[in-house]
Amino acid sequence: MRRYLTTVVVVFSAAALAMLPAASVVAGPGSGGGGGTGGSEDGTITAVVRLQVGGTTSGGGCTWERVEGELGGGETSSATYPFTDEDGVTFNLWRKTCPESGSTWYVIPETEPEDLLPQLLEQLKSTRLPDPQPTFLALDPARGWAYVTVPLDFRAGGDSWRTVSATASIGPIWATVTAQPVRLLFDPGDPNGPGPVECAGDSPIAGYDPALPGACSYTYRNSSSTSPYDGYHFETRTSIDWSITWTSSSGAGGALEPYSTSATALLAVAEVKGLVTCTGSRTEQGGC
Repeated sequence: MRRYLTTVVVVFSAAALAMLPAASVVAGPGSGGGGGTGGSEDGTITAVVRLQVGGTTSGGGCTWERVEGELGGGETSSATYPFTDEDGVTFNLWRKTCPESGSTWYVIPETEPEDLLPQLLEQLKSTRLPDPQPTFLALDPARGWAYVTVPLDFRAGGDSWRTVSATASIGPIWATVTAQPVRLLFDPGDPNGPGPVECAGDSPIAGYDPALPGACSYTYRNSSSTSPYDGYHFETRTSIDWSITWTSSSGAGGALEPYSTSATALLAVAEVKGLVTCTGSRTEQGGC
């Protein structure tokens, strides 16, 4: 998410203005942060406030406190927090206090964790979730073929079978979405075959045992000479089904719509046929 920061100097008069703390929370997941300065002289507190309308912010044991009241006085302009602008957006004043860096003040538009989900999901799906990298085991080492009636193991490949998460925050408000791979599907690309197969658990990344086909395996019944793609290869498709959930600073969360990523790969499948030759009249001599 993009962050836009505008620096505003706000003057706090300790004698004339009421500063009422309204809420205090511990910062959640996130990265980045802000800065600010402050001081006190003759009973007047000055602070640099950053107007933050997007982006992320760090945790690191920091706490956030929402502050209400009228700011300013005398010859300075005043503002009362929270306030609502001409577009109907309500802004709150927050004080972020960290163990090592002290306090920083932020003016932040009123936000619910749900407001962060659309862009967060878009980022997760467009840049974070990996496509599978179709991997076939037990291919002919010389020609790269699979063979009819011989079980073919397939895998997700690469680093694609893993949990993926992304977090977005604005001030102390954050949301995290987590995608978990739950199923690997293989479409063999043979319209005359038995159809797609699937596997789950650790099988999509399991080791290969030539003596025992894995849960992620498929047996072709036809050679790829029957392929409608090019008469030589089957166009296979491997897909990962993802289960997506979310959590947030408010405690809201739960299951979201599932998602799938996929990739195609061409695969040649050969059929071996035996040729019987009669060598004599007797069966024990190879006769017919």
